[in-house]
Amino acid sequence: MSDANTSTLNLWYSFIASNRIDEESVPLFASHGDLAVTMPYGRDGRLVLRRSVAMDSLMRRLGQELISEFHEGNVRHDGILYLMFRREPSGVVPLYVGKAEIYGKGDANLSANIADLASGEGMFGRWGYNYAYHIGDLSAVTLKGHPDSKRTQKYEHWRRALFDDANDSLRMKGDVRFWACLWGPDRQSVWREYGVTRLAFEEYLLIEVASDLYPHDLLNRTGRAVR
Repeated sequence: MSDANTSTLNLWYSFIASNRIDEESVPLFASHGDLAVTMPYGRDGRLVLRRSVAMDSLMRRLGQELISEFHEGNVRHDGILYLMFRREPSGVVPLYVGKAEIYGKGDANLSANIADLASGEGMFGRWGYNYAYHIGDLSAVTLKGHPDSKRTQKYEHWRRALFDDANDSLRMKGDVRFWACLWGPDRQSVWREYGVTRLAFEEYLLIEVASDLYPHDLLNRTGRAVR
């Protein structure tokens, strides 16, 4: 391994350890053993992959904190930084880095993605059951009963990374985990020399570091390191 790769790996390991990402992570999906669980959703009762109870609780707690900050006029965090990863003996293998910002479109409006975390299911900080959200679109390529128009190449890549290749298989490839935190001045960037970073910039930095170390595992396509 080159000195540059060793340095980048040290950045990654330090970020994982300082944020207790492995220890504070939760299962992404509800499951029976290594099989993901489904449930009917929406007026049409289409099947979707079900988020775990622990994942739901984590995101609702973070969302409620942001909603309270917004309504109290004391916003201290930019939003939620999250990581989907696979737990392996070698450590945390990143699959997807993303964010849900507190402000939406318009003049300092509360983001609908964040507001939905109070009691909604469809948007859920980007992890909602609706189409155009992670779980909804992943369900569209993984389960029967979804229109072909909702199948996208992006989530075909997700399906192949997360589930066995056999048709209609809901058997997960390993222990798929989810970690999230509120991002603000109290959080240390993966690149410590940058000091305090904004959420959007930290997402960019993490994608760059993760794609450099795990180019065949990371599912993000924007912001990847140039190899």
